[in-house]
Amino acid sequence: MLKPVLLSLFMVLHTQAEQFTKNDCTLLKQNQQSQELLNRLEPLKGKIFTYKFKDEINGGDEYDYTLSICSGVNTDQFNTPGVGVLQYNKLKQKYKRVGLINSTVVKGGTDWIMLTYKHGDPYNSHCKSQGSPEHSRRQAHIMIVCDPNKLEGQFKVLYEHNDDDTESSCFYMMEISSRAACSHVNGLSTGSILLIIFVSVTSAYLLIGVVYKRCVYGSKGFEQIPNIVFWRMCGNLQADGCDLLCRTRGSGYIDSKPYQGVADDQLDDEIDDEHLLPM
Repeated sequence: MLKPVLLSLFMVLHTQAEQFTKNDCTLLKQNQQSQELLNRLEPLKGKIFTYKFKDEINGGDEYDYTLSICSGVNTDQFNTPGVGVLQYNKLKQKYKRVGLINSTVVKGGTDWIMLTYKHGDPYNSHCKSQGSPEHSRRQAHIMIVCDPNKLEGQFKVLYEHNDDDTESSCFYMMEISSRAACSHVNGLSTGSILLIIFVSVTSAYLLIGVVYKRCVYGSKGFEQIPNIVFWRMCGNLQADGCDLLCRTRGSGYIDSKPYQGVADDQLDDEIDDEHLLPM
């Protein structure tokens, strides 16, 4: 009776430990949209970003930040698995885990993805959880914005917000630019794709037709154009249509004009008009 219980407990602990140590993001809320956003970040998986920050407002402390996308951060002095964002205080020579990859929340839109690592190390003197004597844990918001020209763009820490007494209001805001966040990486619209297809098909049609008629029938000049008779008839039909729609010949417009000139056949050359000349 005790043996199956211990075996089940061992399997649960083993699964949780494996989930924590493997280099992959674990979503706190599983849904199809979040999984699709993570799939868009697949080209960035395992990439390491670093940033140096100096706090000019609070004593001038210098910090080194290390970020990894859905992969654990490992350094020579710090090799705890499952850390997505690591902070190092140069003055105090201490490491802080800002966020863990097994506590991931992801949101996104057309040209941006917000990746959040939660459950980092707790704060020391601020950001207390409501109704709890314990301090809130650190979390990192990584805003990945679209840059179609770069896969690994610039990484920077924008600011740390830790003034409020609520857990959700305390976070580190970071930013990366990458084409992984772009919905349409190739930049080609539907019209551009159709235009490329049309030009390619037309060029192949002309090239193959010219070579065939020249080599098989010995055609020269314009006679090398494939289906030249059809294209001439098509041009003539278009000209006739334009003549019918755009010109006035045969439309009855001339007959309806209020004034018409005198035609040559209406003039009588035999009329004596000498009496009209001045004497």
